[in-house]
Parts: sequence; structure tokens; C-alpha cells
Amino acid sequence: MASPAEVANDMAAHGQYWDKRDRRIALACRQAASLIRAFLAGERVDGRTYGGLHARLLRLEARGANLQGYPNFFRARETLSALYAKPRVR
Repeated sequence: MASPAEVANDMAAHGQYWDKRDRRIALACRQAASLIRAFLAGERVDGRTYGGLHARLLRLEARGANLQGYPNFFRARETLSALYAKPRVR
């Protein structure tokens, strides 16, 4: 299983690849990478940001799961869910 940092790097790379192909996919990839990195840095992430990205990843995951080269939104979503559920020190 990939570490959260590897998933963030993978999503950032996908964001660059999809930038000129599909802006919605590129934006979701960049936001997923940014949010994973924020969780890893110990920053506070509000529920609206997390919930909105989670919903977008679900929609994109259902839309193109069978396309070759399509980002692994399931892995990003599961990583975000695990990091969101992890207790944070205040």
C-alpha cells in the first residue's frame, strides 16, 4: 500500500498531466494532493473543504474508472478518509 505522501505526489503528477486535457480532473488532482499534504503537515482542514473534495472524487471515480491513464481517485479518497478520521492533536 502506498504511503499518503506517495499518493499526494501521484495526484500532483496527474494534475500536471491532465492540466491541458480536462480542467476538472486536473483541479481535483491538485486539490487532493494539497489536502493530503495539509493533513500530513498537521494543519487544520475544515469539513466543507474535505466534504466537497470527497464528493468530487466520488463523482470522478464513477465517471471514468475504466479509462486508461485515469487517476486513481479511489486511492486518493481512501487516503483522505483515513487521514480525516485520524485523531488530531490540538
